[in-house]
Amino acid sequence: MNSKKTAKKIAKKAAKKGVKAKVKHKDTLFRDLFGVKNVALELYNAISGTKYGPETDIKMVTLEDVLYDVPINDVSFTIDNKLVVLVEHQSTINENMPLRMLLYVARSYEQLTKDTDKYRRDRMEIPRPEFIVLYNGEEDMPEMKTMKLSDLFAKYDMEYPINLELTVRVYNINKGRNKKIARRCATLNAYEVFTAKVRKYSKTMKFGLAFDRATEECIKEGFLSDYLSKHRKAVRNMLTSEWKLEDAVKIWAEEGEKRGRIKGKLEGEQETTRKFVKQMYQGGFTVEQIVKLFGLPEKDVKKILGMK
Repeated sequence: MNSKKTAKKIAKKAAKKGVKAKVKHKDTLFRDLFGVKNVALELYNAISGTKYGPETDIKMVTLEDVLYDVPINDVSFTIDNKLVVLVEHQSTINENMPLRMLLYVARSYEQLTKDTDKYRRDRMEIPRPEFIVLYNGEEDMPEMKTMKLSDLFAKYDMEYPINLELTVRVYNINKGRNKKIARRCATLNAYEVFTAKVRKYSKTMKFGLAFDRATEECIKEGFLSDYLSKHRKAVRNMLTSEWKLEDAVKIWAEEGEKRGRIKGKLEGEQETTRKFVKQMYQGGFTVEQIVKLFGLPEKDVKKILGMK
């Protein structure tokens, strides 16, 4: 069964359960750059120290048709009987990443296999999973850390066996960190330079000006020069959408600590909430995404946006 039919089937099942499946979401800069076979291969070789050549059979796997509400900035592919899930993460790394990966890989396997395969008597063979997170946030983090699903389990009895495990490797890819990986992957190195420049200039000037300055410098210095020259407007739109979401989540968390999460009707003084709901919607995020991200009632989100 092809991926489109599978996606429709999953969406139908989700609808019956009251879950709204997201049919399509905007690409991010990370997905646009590294979602190409040869670049994904270059990046994977750099991270894992492998030497897969251009003749290697690599198949890209995307869940853009079956992601549920919140987009995941992912590049997934199968290679050498492995299902590799590469995720870039710009916000603070939370300890629930292994659980998110578990839900993600379950959907990936659902897309990669036929419905009838699960009920066959003969043993199935599925690609072994590998989970990699590339951290590009502003908070200090070590070069590499490992996160495990078992760390989330309720420990009523320390002797109780672990019957399910999932391991995630998190690499810090901020400029100056994990230099060996950056040296092995020219595209990653250029991506690090570009995002570092945009972030740096955004601290002292408006985003549009910061983006233009970073772009001009990178084109002149030879970092993503062809890509930025050809796709400048699209890159700006992608980054604007990404960073608005990142800022909104960060400010929401800070506000939440001060006054608690909003439950029910929005109060008059919560102008910050209104502001970011509007910004996220204008940036391309759906009502369903905003509801899920911030736990707001759908009717209040629609009220802010002037919808009936």
